[in-house]
Parts: sequence; structure tokens; C-alpha cells
Amino acid sequence: MTRAEEFSIKIDRMRERMKERGWGALALSRSDNFAWAACGASCHVNMAAEAGVASFVLLPDRCAVVTNRIESARIRDEELAGLDVELVEIPWADDRNAKIARMCAGAGAAAADMPASGFVPAGEDFSDLMMELTESEIDRFRALGADAGAALESAARALRPGMTENSAAASLASECWTRDAQPIVILVASGGRLPAYRHPLPTRQPLERAAMLVLCARRAGLVASATRMVSFGPAGDDLRRRHAACCRVDAAFNLLTRPGAKISSVFRDAAAVYSSEGVDREWLLHHQGGPCGYRSRYFCAGPDTPGEVKPNCAFAWNPSITGTKSEDTIIAFDDRAEFITRTGEWPELEVDFQGARLSRPDILEL
Repeated sequence: MTRAEEFSIKIDRMRERMKERGWGALALSRSDNFAWAACGASCHVNMAAEAGVASFVLLPDRCAVVTNRIESARIRDEELAGLDVELVEIPWADDRNAKIARMCAGAGAAAADMPASGFVPAGEDFSDLMMELTESEIDRFRALGADAGAALESAARALRPGMTENSAAASLASECWTRDAQPIVILVASGGRLPAYRHPLPTRQPLERAAMLVLCARRAGLVASATRMVSFGPAGDDLRRRHAACCRVDAAFNLLTRPGAKISSVFRDAAAVYSSEGVDREWLLHHQGGPCGYRSRYFCAGPDTPGEVKPNCAFAWNPSITGTKSEDTIIAFDDRAEFITRTGEWPELEVDFQGARLSRPDILEL
């Protein structure tokens, strides 16, 4: 699939939504929505900012990208090749939203994904358009997943007792950047912080006994997530028992995630494994993950989440039991869940669920 063919699919989806909602124009300024609409183009400078430095504008007769003079040359040269879009440059001091409003004048109701005067909200359900991956997106996601898994596992193998969590995070970030992936989330925990915190930001604390590394890596807008566990020396029986139970929950989530399945049913049936493992309240201590792609999670699934698993949709489930977690990114096809962050070079644990067997990441003993 060419980039132009992917772009045509995106335009058709957006125009159909515009027709459904009665919108004459649509402006996308969130960096994740922009990356989806423009087939992997990056419009961010600050990785922590929700809004990018350019906006994708779909009008009745054309598509445009609006940005300022600082950004226009790079975006034109490095981001928009092969796309039938008009690049609109404005002075850096001008108001981008005001320029977009003038462009949309006369088109009827105009929607935007960021608050802007005179625009109606595009709505949180705009992400529905993004979930079903095209052939080219699947190819890009597979390549990112392979690199994210390799980066995470390379950094994990380099861990040593006494190095700080910050040093571990720096190593993981370096492994990502050398693979042209942006580490947008890195979590590291060891010692007493490992069982205490589900989202452990790295600190100066030295690594001891066991450690957890968590990564969300982004490239061309797509985000792949994974977690790996390491033990310095033989893992204790309690940690092994907890991790094996967590992997069985993880297997349930991933094996149940098939196109057409109700997300609420996937969640309830998989979360029930917590009870069979004797840790029925652990799912209440952390979200279990959900569909992903141009965001690390479009939403966190729950027992009452509406909707079904879409074809060719990516998910990142992340069940946790105090002191351990199991997580990879999958793409849900009709006949299988493809683990795109699995490298095949990490020790694995074979687990069963409803007669099916799945390999999940074990604890690496260093």
C-alpha cells in the first residue's frame, strides 16, 4: 500500500464522519490525530504537549496543513511527501486558530479536536476512526514493535545491582533513540518501590533484588508498549508465583481479544482469572490496558466498556499483581493475536487458558 493509498482511506473515513455529524470542515491539531490523518507525519516539537505545531484541515474541496514559518520547511520536506495537501504558512506571531477559522468560513459547521472559538468539538469518539489499522500501518507498527521489544530487552539485560533507576532509564532511552523510536514513557522500579507503586517514575534509588522496566515507544505516531521483569540471581518463589499468575491473566486478555468480541466480555472473562488465582482484588489496583495505536491507550477498558474489538486493531493489555506485571502490544486479527513487541529472545513462560497455550515473558535471571 502506498502512502497516497493510505491517505485516501483516511480522507474517506473523515469525510464519512463529517457527513454523519453535519460538519463542513474539520481541524486536527492534536499531534496524535495529526499523525494518523497525515500517515505518520510528526507535528510536535515538545513531546509532552498534546497540541502540535501544525494543524491538519479538511475542507470541502481540499486538504491543508497550517503551520508557522518556523516549522513549515521541515514539515514540507520531511513529513508531507506523497500527500495531496496544501501547506499554508503563517507568521510565527499569528494565531493559527484564527487562520483556520477564516479558511473554514462558508463551509458550514466546523469541528476541531482542540478547544477553539467558533468550532464544535470533534468528540472523544474520533479515535474510533483510527483504530482499524491499514496495511501500511500494520507494517509500520510491526517494525516499531520489533525495535521497541529489542530496545527494552537490551536495556534489561544490561541491568546490574547498584546502578540507579535513573541510569536504567537512561540506558533504555538510548536504546530507543538509536533505533529511531521516541521513549515517551519509561518506568523503572526495584526494591521496596516495586511492590509499592504501579507507575514508578525512575529515581536515584539503586537497583536491588528484582527490577521492572516499562516502555512506551513512539515512531511515526504509533506507540508500542511492553514490560519486562528482571531478577538479580534466582527469583524468589513468591515473585515467581505472582508472575506466573499475572501471565495467566495476561494470556486470557490476549487470547480473548478477537475482532467482533465485546470489549466488556473480554475484560470480565479475563479479569475473572484474578479470582481463580486467589488475588481477586488486584485488578482494582491498576487499569488493565486497552486498544492502542496513535495513543498508548485510546481508553482503558473496563467491565462496562461499550463496543467491540475492531478488525486489525492494536491492544496493549497490562495486568499486574503486586510486584510484577506482564505486557506486550498485539494486533488482533481474525485468527490470532500477533505480538509485535515479542522478540523471541527473552525467556518465556508457557501458560494455558481455555485449552489454548500462549508464551508470555518470564522473569530474566541475571
